[in-house]
Amino acid sequence: MIVRDWADEFVERAPPPAAQVDMRVADIAMAFFAGCGASEARSLAKAFRDDEAAACAAMVRRTECDDINVGACITPGSVVVPTALAAACENAACDNDLSLERFDRAVAAGYAVGLRLARALGGVAALSGGIWPTCFAAPMMAAATAAVARGLDRDGIASAIALAAARAGGRVGRPAGAPSGRWWAFGEAVASGCRATEAAAHGFQGDPALIGRDWLAAIGDPAHIQPDALKASETHELSATGFKPFIAARQTINAVVAFQRILAKGVAPESISRIDIGVPTANAAMVARRATPGERLSTIADMHVQIAAAALRPALLYSVERDGEPAADLLAYAERIQIHADAELDRSMPEVWGGRVRVQSGDRALEELCLAVDGDPGHGDATAMLRAKLAHLVPITDRPLCAAFLEPANDEARRARLMTLWRAMRARLADAP
Repeated sequence: MIVRDWADEFVERAPPPAAQVDMRVADIAMAFFAGCGASEARSLAKAFRDDEAAACAAMVRRTECDDINVGACITPGSVVVPTALAAACENAACDNDLSLERFDRAVAAGYAVGLRLARALGGVAALSGGIWPTCFAAPMMAAATAAVARGLDRDGIASAIALAAARAGGRVGRPAGAPSGRWWAFGEAVASGCRATEAAAHGFQGDPALIGRDWLAAIGDPAHIQPDALKASETHELSATGFKPFIAARQTINAVVAFQRILAKGVAPESISRIDIGVPTANAAMVARRATPGERLSTIADMHVQIAAAALRPALLYSVERDGEPAADLLAYAERIQIHADAELDRSMPEVWGGRVRVQSGDRALEELCLAVDGDPGHGDATAMLRAKLAHLVPITDRPLCAAFLEPANDEARRARLMTLWRAMRARLADAP
C-alpha cells in the first residue's frame, strides 16, 4: 500500500539539506509579506481565523509568486511551508523546543506527497481537464507535513494522509469577484488536511489502500492518470521544484524572459512593431486569454499584459495587486503581440514550458528561445535570483526577516528565525480587522 510505504519513507529517510529547506521558507515568506496587506488577503485571514496554516497558505498562493514544479503542475510550497511552520512552532510551544530534524523532514514529506500525487493525476493534462492539481493535492500535502512535524508515528502519518485523501477533489471552477472563492477553496483544502492530522493524532484511522489507480481514475481522467508516479523518488522532491523570478502564471514566464533577453540586446521597446510568441500547445489558449479590466489574476495569466509590462513597466511584474490594470498603455502595446502554439516546444513537455519570441524592430528581426530560467531546478544561481526578487517584491520592513533564510546558520539561529517568522506571520493574521 503506497501510503504505508510513504509513511515508512518519511520516518526513515534522512532529512534534506537545511539550506534547501531554508530557501523554500525564504521564498514563501517573501510571497506572504508581499501580499498580506491586501483586502482579499485580510478576508482570507478572517475566514480562516481558526486555522492559521490554511490562512497563510491561501494568502501565499493568491500572490502567484510561490515555487512550482512544472512537470507535475503543482505549487507545493504555499501549502507545505505554512503548515510545517504552524505545526513545528505549536509543538515547540508545548515541548519548549523546535525539532529542526522533524521540521526539515516535514517539508520534504509535504513536497514528496504533492509532486507524486499531481504527477499521478496527470499534471498539465489534469489542469486542462478542469482539476487544479495543487488544490487536489493540498489536503494530503498538509496532512503529511503536519503529521511528520508533530512527530506522529508511521501509523499516524499513514492515517493522516488517508483521512485527507477521502476529502480530495480539486475542481473549483472559475469563481468571479473578490474576494475570490478560488482562494477560499484552496484554504479549505489545506484546513481539511490539517484536521485529518488532528484526527489521526486522536486515533482515527483512514484507509491506507485508498490512494491508488481506482481512486485517481475516479477523480481525474483515466486516460491521463499515471499511478506509477506515486512511487518513492530516489531524490528529495525539493530539488525538483523551481522558483518563479517574478509574479506570473508559470506558463508565461519563459516567453517573458526571452523577451527581456531581446530587450537586453539594446532593442528599444517602442521600436518594436510586432512580437510573435510561441508556447507549448497545452498552454496556448490559457496565456492568450485577454485580461479582464480590474480582475487581478487575469492580468497575471495574460501573456499580452506580461509582455507589455516587461516592455513599458517592468516593476509591474513584481506587483501582487495590480490595481487598475491593465491600463491603456499596456493594452495599446499588447496589440503588437501575436500568440500561437509552437509544436516544437511540445517535445519538451511536460517538464519544460518553453517560450519562443520573435520581434521585428525596424529592419531587424530577432529571435530568442527560452527553455529554462534562473530558479529552475539546476539552472542559474537560485540564491542570487531570490535576493533580486526580495528587493523588488517585499516591503522594506519585512526584507530582513526573509533575507535571513538565505544565509547559513547554526541550529540555534535556525530555530530562532523560524519561530520569529511564524510569530510575524501570525501577527499579520491578527491585524486583519
